Amino acid sequence: MKKLIVLLIVVGLLLMMMGCAQPAPPAKPGPEKVEAPPELYDKTWISPGKVMVGNFHPGARAEWPLTIHNGKAEPAQFELRYREPSSVEEGYIKAHSIVQDWVIIADPAPLLEGYETREVLIAVEMPEDAESPGPKWEFWIAVKDVTQAGMIQTELATKWLVTMRD
Repeated sequence: MKKLIVLLIVVGLLLMMMGCAQPAPPAKPGPEKVEAPPELYDKTWISPGKVMVGNFHPGARAEWPLTIHNGKAEPAQFELRYREPSSVEEGYIKAHSIVQDWVIIADPAPLLEGYETREVLIAVEMPEDAESPGPKWEFWIAVKDVTQAGMIQTELATKWLVTMRD
């Protein structure tokens, strides 16, 4: 028993001396804030415009943060939702409506303060027993400032281009 304790202490000291990475502290809950470039400070925008997912298959999950910037001085409520594409990239097909059930939006209704930039995690998780919509398919995530007024309202969208594993 004494040998085991001594061995554990020696191994622990060796790991510390070798500079082994320590476990990262737990992530802070909540959205991550990002700074907007000066030239885009007073414009509402999202990024990225396109997410490419390769080697996807039943049971897989892909996620990507969507950055949203409120270009107004006052707070704005945004709505994030799955959207069927109006058009698709060459070689891709519109995703079947069932794909909507696979999309997870961490915060579908973020409230951003004036000129605030924030990331919202978007994921697509295909069930293991699901059938692929095709070898290459596309869906969009729409982002709309629901505090807009007037007859013309802007909706932004990011494309998700998914390629299935052979």
